[in-house]
Amino acid sequence: MNDVAGFGLAVAVISVAGLLAVLSNRVSAWIRIPAPAIFLIAAAVASDLVPALGRVPVVMVQRVVTVMLILLLFEGGRHIGWRRFRSAAGAVLWIGVVGTLVTTLGVAVLARLVFGFGWLASLLLGVALAPTDPAVVFSVLGRREVSGRSGTVLEGESGVNDPVGIAAMAALLTAGTAGGGRALSGGSG
Repeated sequence: MNDVAGFGLAVAVISVAGLLAVLSNRVSAWIRIPAPAIFLIAAAVASDLVPALGRVPVVMVQRVVTVMLILLLFEGGRHIGWRRFRSAAGAVLWIGVVGTLVTTLGVAVLARLVFGFGWLASLLLGVALAPTDPAVVFSVLGRREVSGRSGTVLEGESGVNDPVGIAAMAALLTAGTAGGGRALSGGSG
């Protein structure tokens, strides 16, 4: 497959994933289950039903993830506006940065103690789960709007925690592939 055909396929996959994400929000409002949970369950079912998904080239996955990250980063918190952000900036940064890191560490310690994962796997799990909290909150709330400062803080934190999670994930993956992975991956110590 040449590069243009591969890129076209990546655009098609991204479009289908985006459409499914929108549909999962509609289904979520109807059955009162968070849209991220529906989307993850649908992805797990699709991977079992379509074994060819396990053979998708790494380059294709990288392209899909890159485009989705761009959309995600630009969407989170873009409706706030400078005036509303300024009034809640301290809380947004505190919850978005420190809250994401504390949640990451909490999940990592739990995964380590309860499931016996190595530190690298535990931290990767924590980093993957920590930034999802605002998406779940908005999904659970459905069409109800959170107004006032709380809504601004929640929306702002949604825009701040994703870059923090992505930076932490990149740092952990780099440490895992560089020499630091040996210290983090051990079952003990």
